[in-house]
Amino acid sequence: MNKQTAGNAGNCTSSAKDDLVSVLDRHGQWVASGWECGKRADLHGRDLHEADLRGALLSDADLHRADLHEAALAESELNGADLHRCDLHGADLHAADLQWADLHDADLHGADLHNAVLEDADLHRADLHSANLTQAALRDADLRGADLRATLGLTQAQLQVARVDHTTLLPPDLDPCM
Repeated sequence: MNKQTAGNAGNCTSSAKDDLVSVLDRHGQWVASGWECGKRADLHGRDLHEADLRGALLSDADLHRADLHEAALAESELNGADLHRCDLHGADLHAADLQWADLHDADLHGADLHNAVLEDADLHRADLHSANLTQAALRDADLRGADLRATLGLTQAQLQVARVDHTTLLPPDLDPCM
């Protein structure tokens, strides 16, 4: 994300948009310096719905309980980010890197996660119904208790490399035991 894409930061005022750009700039410095300089992005609980954060560097950022519904996060780097209990329904996360992300209890219904990397992500009890998981990488993703009903593109092969259990809600054509 750059200053142009920060231009649509949900329903933020101009000063809030400037603050978001500043937070993301400091976060980029923090990541680039190996956590020595800058500051980790703390955006927990923030209203960022419909924000344009395409390609944003948000690795290890704190976004828990943030409102990111309908946000544009395509190709963003969210690996290791704290997104638990985050509202991401209808968000565009295609080709986003969510490896090691904490998404437990997150609302991802209707989200576009095609080609997303969700390896080792914590998605237990996440609501993924009607999400697009076409070609999403799910190796070692924790899907225990997740709602995967009516997902698009979810395959038996994806389930075989993820962690599911009897509490995982699956589309009727998929079997957690195969």
